[in-house]
Amino acid sequence: MNLDLNLRVDDSTGAVVCRHCATRIGDTTAQPMAHARRHERPSTDAGPGVHADPAAFVDRKVLLRQAFCPGCLTLLSTEIVPDGEPSYRSWSLA
Repeated sequence: MNLDLNLRVDDSTGAVVCRHCATRIGDTTAQPMAHARRHERPSTDAGPGVHADPAAFVDRKVLLRQAFCPGCLTLLSTEIVPDGEPSYRSWSLA
């Protein structure tokens, strides 16, 4: 079963795997993204859509968080969030 353009569920094992290289990213019973590589950097690195430095508007540091496949480094998710906050995107296959 395909979850999105980059992830699928391996029906024989219940593992969430990369559709490009078949690397296991997680599983359907616990954390679908448990083995993803994560990278954090300043939100202004997000590109031309983020023009201003968040420090001009908020007291907290704001980060660009990205998750990648550990096998082929395909980008799996991106979010811009305050530093220290848990991920706003939840991954539940239940």
